Amino acid sequence: MRIALVHYAAPPVIGGVERVLAQQAEVLVKHGHEAVIVCATKGAKVEGAIMEYAPNFYVKRVRSAVAGCSQIWVHNMFTMPFNWESSKTLAELSREMMETKFINWVHDVDVPEADFDGLQLKAAHVAVSDVRKQEFCAMSGVAKTKCLIVPNGVDVEATLGLNPRMTKFSVKHKLIERDIILFHPARLLARKNIELGIEVLAALRKLGLNAVYIVTGAHDPHRPESALYADKVRELVVKKKLEDSVLLVGEAFEPTEHEVTNFYNMSDGLFFPSLAEGFGLPLLEALLHRLPVFCSDISAHRELMGKRASYFGLKDKPSIIAEMIQKRVAADVGSRQRREIIRKYGWSQIYKDHLEPLLKPA
Repeated sequence: MRIALVHYAAPPVIGGVERVLAQQAEVLVKHGHEAVIVCATKGAKVEGAIMEYAPNFYVKRVRSAVAGCSQIWVHNMFTMPFNWESSKTLAELSREMMETKFINWVHDVDVPEADFDGLQLKAAHVAVSDVRKQEFCAMSGVAKTKCLIVPNGVDVEATLGLNPRMTKFSVKHKLIERDIILFHPARLLARKNIELGIEVLAALRKLGLNAVYIVTGAHDPHRPESALYADKVRELVVKKKLEDSVLLVGEAFEPTEHEVTNFYNMSDGLFFPSLAEGFGLPLLEALLHRLPVFCSDISAHRELMGKRASYFGLKDKPSIIAEMIQKRVAADVGSRQRREIIRKYGWSQIYKDHLEPLLKPA
């Protein structure tokens, strides 16, 4: 479907409505639609969208810009007085293009009722929150049942600072949709005890959790035994049928320091099951990222972390460790709130819950 999104401005202009406009266009394109952005910003650009420059929103120019569109989403231009002649132009087109669905997308309300009535607008109405819905309906006289609420979304990957490669990796493995992400920054060395992480992940899956275990490093090319250990790790992953949930990042690419930080930002906990360590720097890094730390009960970890970590014995059953992780992550307010935000306000969810239904025939 071809959808036009119309506003006074678009990126690189910075503003809340401009950001929402761009992110709506991006999620529409992601789901196979054509997004046409019509604005008065010369040189505006949104990745994947068709840009139409309409400096004065003349009827002829706008009509040409939205040609072939099934829906036209007009952001804030019918409820804010910044360029009322342009608002009148778009309202005129809503009466002329009766086969095209216009949507009055309300972010703010600051026009008199008489001015709004004078538009003689033919459109459906959407507000970004219940507060704005109440204000709009009170001003316009539109019945509350005739105004839907479609909240703004959050670009999760961008907010977490993911670069393009990390965004692609996250989307491919559906990381932000997981229940638990355990992060283990380590090379594939026997003393890192990665097989325990795999066993614990299998136990988490048995608990009904869509969990993932991320290990950053590849095998150490300077140690022949590391390659043998890497083979052992891969065999265990296949045996446990966890190819989609044990991610050996180093076999796909060597993550940069920035990308390691990205993994910390996405994760729900650091899992560090080493058989032996001299120090354990990732334990401290995890605390700086406000992550719960789950680590083996060895002297180096005790010395470094004291009471700041959740410990497990190297001979503990994976099921016991998994239950400890489940309870600790569930009790972590930050982790819980992050999941709630992603599941309610992430753009993929906004599309599924709100935008997709708008695109269906009435």
